[in-house]
Amino acid sequence: MKKRLLYLIPAIFLLSGCGKSVSISINLPGSESKISESSDTDESEVTDAQKATDATKESEKKGVDMLDANVYYKPQDGYQPPENVIPQIRADNKKLEDTVKKINSVWTSDYSKIQLTRYDSNIFSLLIDTVTVDNAASSEELRGVNISSRTGKELKITAVLKDANTLYEKLMSDHDFVDNYDDIDNFGEKLKSVLIEPDAFTDGENKNSDVAWSLSNGALMIYMLENTKYGKQSVSIPIDYIKYKEFFKPDILTLPDDYAFKIIPDREMTVNIGGTERRVEVDEDIDEYGVLQEVELKIDGVKREYKDDSYSYGITDAYIFKKGNSAYLYLELTYDNDYRSIKVIDLNNDEQSDIRECFADTAPLNPNKFYLGERVATISTVNVERKYTLGEEGSPEALENYYTIVTPVSLVAKIELSGERLKGINGDYDSSITLPVGILLTPVGSDNETFTDYSTSSGDIIRIPMQKSSDGEITINGRDVRDVFDGTFFAG
Repeated sequence: MKKRLLYLIPAIFLLSGCGKSVSISINLPGSESKISESSDTDESEVTDAQKATDATKESEKKGVDMLDANVYYKPQDGYQPPENVIPQIRADNKKLEDTVKKINSVWTSDYSKIQLTRYDSNIFSLLIDTVTVDNAASSEELRGVNISSRTGKELKITAVLKDANTLYEKLMSDHDFVDNYDDIDNFGEKLKSVLIEPDAFTDGENKNSDVAWSLSNGALMIYMLENTKYGKQSVSIPIDYIKYKEFFKPDILTLPDDYAFKIIPDREMTVNIGGTERRVEVDEDIDEYGVLQEVELKIDGVKREYKDDSYSYGITDAYIFKKGNSAYLYLELTYDNDYRSIKVIDLNNDEQSDIRECFADTAPLNPNKFYLGERVATISTVNVERKYTLGEEGSPEALENYYTIVTPVSLVAKIELSGERLKGINGDYDSSITLPVGILLTPVGSDNETFTDYSTSSGDIIRIPMQKSSDGEITINGRDVRDVFDGTFFAG
């Protein structure tokens, strides 16, 4: 069986390497694990770290709620899409305004990728991974952003861990753990800098931008650069909450009732299924032609095999959705032309289904409201996303009949067009408008049936009606969309 490690690589690259097995445990509601807090924090550490911890004490009593955030892309000032498009983050929390501004204007470029790892009323955490190229050799720069959602202050590692020195010694004495990362230069020193040297990081970045950390719903995630045949690429190192529970402060372990978390194929994770913690591992069988033959799922060592005849090239991403006593595995598969879809497996029983959606740029962390993406052909072939909730039998149910277009496309009108000016994206009607020949329009949203919304260079949002035939052909005012716009593109 061929095994592959999924690295944290921006979407502009599709590279894979070989991985080794790592065990991860997740603290889930219903677990009988007890958390006790020691009192060995140095007085020098009782500053912003202690204040951040104190600010979350009340949340432990009231419970923790998921908050809304999403990743999107926009061109830099002075450019039109698809040139110089950079990732941005949007978060519904005034305490995070300064951090969001730094992310969007200083810390990202058109070679960056933002991976949101946790966002609730306790913690806002993400990884920024930026690809760099020097003399045709690629590398990456890493930055972890870890903020208290209640104070807006940066969380140092001292606000996360207790007795970090002992944790470091415990990890380094575990030969299996260390052997997993033998391709990382100076692994021990880098791990030490994360765990016990908080001053080694400024705004989540060390001096060489080659080590970072974030918090997920299941682990302290440490990121380092590993040597591969493609150059240096980032690899994630989980320090899981349950296995090392005595080293984590209680507010870090306090999670919402329902949540989702990323898993890596070939790695075992403990999951709450029906109120019982069980070991789950996902694997894939890839043949000599690089085609997926079957998905292998192990629960407490008992194997389930799911044959695949879709000619997929394998798993690109995987998440477990935990809602109430139910748990579902979402496996994203990739195909020719970067087409992707999702296989849903019910971890409570043996049922599976396939959906045409794929994961969006925003990681699905909240089963009650998350983004999924899809490739559709409307006025052009574009990638879209919309909000869903976890429905019956684990299938996603749309929360809205509006698709946000995330593919940066610039279209030039060949004909005069009539439309409606809206009060914001998918907003209420404002006034009628006639658009001249030659106007530059960027599609921003659609219902994929009767209209598409566009933004103009002045920032106006214009809705233009369209017609969709039974065979999927799009027309505007009775004309083929290719005769209406320059810049359309339709993938095969």
